[in-house]
Amino acid sequence: MKPTRYLTISLALLLAVAAAFAQTLPGPLPAPASQDAKMKWFRDAKFGLFIHWGLYAFPPGNGQGQPIAGIGEWIMNRAKIPVGEYEKLADSFTP
Repeated sequence: MKPTRYLTISLALLLAVAAAFAQTLPGPLPAPASQDAKMKWFRDAKFGLFIHWGLYAFPPGNGQGQPIAGIGEWIMNRAKIPVGEYEKLADSFTP
């Protein structure tokens, strides 16, 4: 047999084996739980919510009038806002 034929047969066999072991679709999804059931689960599971919020959450994604890409924690650095100017924001920050 020619090498091309071996390759073709090998690939066909590989595809057949892959198809045999392919995952099947899951059954129907369960009905959505009511809000009360979700809250009961949340409380019973003892989950909580921690909001990491600081002065960096106050500037609306821009520094000195220019939009700043990235996450808020880095706005002072990326917008090159001087410390003194950034500190002034604390006076009007009302969490």
